[in-house]
Amino acid sequence: MKYTVSPVVRISVRVKDQSNLQKLVDSLDKLRKTDPLAIISHTDEGEHIIAGSGELHVEILYNDLCDLAGVEVLKDDPIVSYMETINAKSCETCLAKSPNKHNRIFMTAEPMAEGLVEKIEKAEIFPSQDAKARAKVLVNEYEWEDDHARKIWAFGPEGTGPNLFVDSTKAIQYLIEIKDHCVSAFQELSRAGPLAFEEQRGVRYSLWDATLHTDSIHRGANQISPATRNAMMAS
Repeated sequence: MKYTVSPVVRISVRVKDQSNLQKLVDSLDKLRKTDPLAIISHTDEGEHIIAGSGELHVEILYNDLCDLAGVEVLKDDPIVSYMETINAKSCETCLAKSPNKHNRIFMTAEPMAEGLVEKIEKAEIFPSQDAKARAKVLVNEYEWEDDHARKIWAFGPEGTGPNLFVDSTKAIQYLIEIKDHCVSAFQELSRAGPLAFEEQRGVRYSLWDATLHTDSIHRGANQISPATRNAMMAS
């Protein structure tokens, strides 16, 4: 299930006695199953993170964890998660070449209207919505071009977030064959932005042009995804 509540408050939990670490890990797995709104994650540094929708929610999760573990669990100060965004359109169209130099991707990035971002977060505009109905809202309320509004390739991150990837091209050969590779690069970047590797919010990426090799073997995922990601980071 997808929830519209985003986990904004996080705490790091650890056991006082390292011999009880396995009990903590097992209890976190149980906690994940009992509360679908809680997000349990583990960082590369070995931290165990509990994320909830507010301080009270996190406090309840922490108390439940202590009961489940049956050992002393310590918590560190809550961390508020940050997000990355942009405040102006790219000053020029950015180009990136694939590693084999046979494909070129042209992109720009621009901020989305605050009202539009909130509508996506409230699920008033969503990926499975009728494309014509969604385009009508974007054209009438946010002054999008009609053909761009009808060609939204993806929402990100996780396929539902408040960032958009738009196909603004006209009649590019083989473009539909590389769509999945471009979208996967977009999902990856919207989850961890170029500045602080935090989630992005309110960014619209537009694909304006692409020069693609005629042979499909030269435009696979390992060529297109890095090129798309580089073009997005540059824009």
